[in-house]
Amino acid sequence: MLLLLLLTAASLAAQTIQVQSLFQPAALSGTWKQQTGDDPRWADPGFDDAAWANIALPRPSRPGPFGVTWYRIRVELPEPLPTEALSILVGPLFPAYEIFVNGKLVGRFAGPIGDRGGQSFAQPARFDLPRESRLLIAIRSEDWQIPFGAQSASAESSKSWIGTQASLANQEAAWRLDRLRRNEPVRLIMVLVLGAAAFFILLSLWRRRTNEYLWFGLFLLQNGLFRLLQTTPEWLGSPSRETANLIGTLNGVVVLGLGLMIPRSAFGSRPNGLSWLIVAIGLAFSISLSFREILQRIPTLSPWLIFLAVLMQMALYIQLAYRAKSSASQRWPIHIAYLIFLGSNLAFYALQALGGMAYGGDSLSIVEVALRCGILVFVFALAIILNLRSAESDREKGRLAQEMAAAAEVQSLMLPGSAQSGTETIIDTVYQPASEVGGDFYQVLDRLDGSRVAIVGDVSGKGLKAAMLVSVAIGALRREKASGPGEILAGLNEALLGQGGFVTCCCIRYMPGGELTVASAGHPSPYCGGREVDLVAGLPLGIVADTEWQEAKIILPPGAQVTLVSDGVVEAENSQRELFGFDRTREMSGLSAQEIAEAARAWGQTDDITVVTIRRNL
Repeated sequence: MLLLLLLTAASLAAQTIQVQSLFQPAALSGTWKQQTGDDPRWADPGFDDAAWANIALPRPSRPGPFGVTWYRIRVELPEPLPTEALSILVGPLFPAYEIFVNGKLVGRFAGPIGDRGGQSFAQPARFDLPRESRLLIAIRSEDWQIPFGAQSASAESSKSWIGTQASLANQEAAWRLDRLRRNEPVRLIMVLVLGAAAFFILLSLWRRRTNEYLWFGLFLLQNGLFRLLQTTPEWLGSPSRETANLIGTLNGVVVLGLGLMIPRSAFGSRPNGLSWLIVAIGLAFSISLSFREILQRIPTLSPWLIFLAVLMQMALYIQLAYRAKSSASQRWPIHIAYLIFLGSNLAFYALQALGGMAYGGDSLSIVEVALRCGILVFVFALAIILNLRSAESDREKGRLAQEMAAAAEVQSLMLPGSAQSGTETIIDTVYQPASEVGGDFYQVLDRLDGSRVAIVGDVSGKGLKAAMLVSVAIGALRREKASGPGEILAGLNEALLGQGGFVTCCCIRYMPGGELTVASAGHPSPYCGGREVDLVAGLPLGIVADTEWQEAKIILPPGAQVTLVSDGVVEAENSQRELFGFDRTREMSGLSAQEIAEAARAWGQTDDITVVTIRRNL
C-alpha cells in the first residue's frame, strides 16, 4: 500500500521532459503543473508541486484563471552539453510573465508581474539558460487579459521550445510565418477596409460640406490600422506593454469620439447631456487600461473594461440614432450594419473576459469570424446609406438651384432697365449680384411734378432671406407717393420694421433746373464732381420707428454727374487682401456706371455691386 501511494504521488509531480538533442528545437509539450496565486517559493526546484493541477501545454490561445498563475515543468538535457549557448523560446501564451530556471530569474516579458499593467502584444520571447543538464522551469504569469493578437497563432506554433540559439532563431521565424499564414484573410479584409477609408476621406475633400464622409473614413482607418497592428506587431519593432497600453487607449478614445461624430453628422442628431455622460464613462474605461494604480484597485473589473467601453459606444450610438431627424427608410442600413459590428465586438470581448472563450484554438471561432466580417458589412452599409444621402443631396441641390434661379428671375423683373432717359437727365444703372440672388436694390421713380427720384439700398445678410427683404423694400417704394428723400426713407422705414433685418439706403431727388436733394440712411455718400456729397448719414432703415433723416441740397451743373454706389464697390478685395477703397471709388466716380462696376468686379468682387449715375444734359 505504501508503495502504491509513493507511485501515485510521483505521478502527480511535474512531468520530466527528456530532451534527446539540443541542435534541433525540443518542444516543451506535455503535462505541466499549474497553480493560481503567488508565492516566491514556487520557483524553488525543491518545492513539492504534487498537489498542483495538471494542464496540457501548449493549450489553446486563451488564458488560465485570472490573476497570477504559476506553471512548472522539469527538463533533462543530454550530456555532454553543446558548447553553443542554450536558450528557451516561450510561446505567446501569456500577456506578461517571468521565467525562472532552477530558482533563478532568467528574464521577463511585458512585466513586472502582479500590477495588472494593461495590454501586451502576443509574441514569442527567447531567454538564455544556465549550463545545467537538469532544469526546473517555472513560469510566473499574469493571466488577467489576452494579449493583442493571441489568436493569430495556432496551438502548435504557440509551443515553448528549448535548444541552441541558432535552432530557436529558425523556430521563431517559423512562428511568425505561421501567424502571417493564419492572418491572410484578416489582412485581406483590413486592406479592403483601409481602401474604403482612403475612398471616404478623399470623398470628404470633394464634398466639403458632408463631414460624415470624413468621420466614416477615419473610423475605418483606425479600425484597419488597429487590427493590422494586432496581427503584425513587428511593424513597431519590439513593442512594450506601455506601447500596447497606449495603442489600446488611443483606439478606445478614437472609437468613442467617432461614435459621437458619426450619428451627429450622418443623422443630424446633436448630443445631449446623456450622450456626453456616456462618452465620459466610456473614455474613463478606455483610459483606465493604461493606469496600473486604477487596475490594482478594481481587479475584478479589469477584464471587463474593454467590454464596458464597447458597451458604452453601443449605448451612445443607440441613444443618438434614436433621436435622429432623418427618415427611417434612409437610416436602417447604417443602423443594422453598425449595430452588427458593435454587437460582434461586444460578444468577442465578453467571451474574452469570461476566460478566452472567443478563441477557437487552431481555427477561427464563429465570434472571430463575425468580428472580422462585421466591419465589411458595415462598409457595404456605408456605401448604401451614403449613396442614398448623395442622391438626396443632389436632388436637394437641384431643387434649391431651381428656386434660386426663379428668385433671381423675379428679382431681375423688379429692377428697372440699365439706362433711363428723361427730359434733362440720363440715369444709368448696373447691378452685379455676388450670387444667384442679391441683397442690393435700386429704383428710379418719376414724379408728377417733373422730378426724378433715384434710390440705392443694401439689405443686411445674404441669400434668399436678403432677397425677400429686397422684395419688401421694392414693393414699399413702388407704393410710396412722397417725392422728398426724407419722407421716402421714413415711409420705407415703417415698411421694414419687424422684418428681421435692416437696410442702408441713399435717396436722391432731381428737380428740373438741376437742384438735387439727398438723404442717407447709413449708406455711403454719393459722389458729385469727384467729391463726396457732404451730408449726415442717419440710422439704417428697419431698426427704430419714427426716425427722421436730414436732407442736403446741391446744384448739379449741366454736363455734370452724381454717382451712387453700394458698399460692394468700396469693399472689393484683390488677392493681396487690398480693398478697392473710397479713394479709388472717388477718382472713378465721373466714369459711366458700367466702367465703375467693371473696375470693382475686376479688382475682386466680394459682395453685390450696384452703381447708379444721374447725368444732367441741359
